[in-house]
Amino acid sequence: MEFIAKLWLPMLLSAVAVWLWALLACTILALHKKDWKPLPNDDAFANALRPLNLLPGVYCFPYFKDFKHFNDPAFQARWNAGPNGIIHVWRASQNMGATMLLSFLVYLVASFFIAYAGYAAMGPIVPHSKTFQVIGAMGVLAYSFAGLPNMIWFQANPRAKVTAVIDGIIMGLITGAIFAALWPATITIPGIHL
Repeated sequence: MEFIAKLWLPMLLSAVAVWLWALLACTILALHKKDWKPLPNDDAFANALRPLNLLPGVYCFPYFKDFKHFNDPAFQARWNAGPNGIIHVWRASQNMGATMLLSFLVYLVASFFIAYAGYAAMGPIVPHSKTFQVIGAMGVLAYSFAGLPNMIWFQANPRAKVTAVIDGIIMGLITGAIFAALWPATITIPGIHL
């Protein structure tokens, strides 16, 4: 656990910077505003769902409890008739502060594991360029590709997949740059900064 003592600052700062990028990308730059499509009549949809009193959660429809049930002819008829999908039902009073804190904690945990893997792979004495290369690549992997299988399976639109990868690349490069700047020991040759 020596890496924690040496890398706590870049772990913390990279988590903050990635969180700030996510906030900027969603709110000010609005990069994800076209990730979802509007319903043709969302009032009618909401009015149809309201009497069901759905608790917050993720629901699929038509529901199947296992793949044996999925292959049942009656279920297949419902599936083929459509529509099919997933509904995410949120609490009416979303706690934005708690959601923001939890997303920051995810970024902090990701930075912890990126630091652990980087320190285990490279040790404490590496050039800045190598730190950026290795940590940046791990950051891109962590932030770009972790959610893609879910997006593929649940049919996110192509634009949403592309923006998720772009976000992940930016987050990975931010992470790599912060770790490279703050790595505990680097190789320095007089007159040349590696």
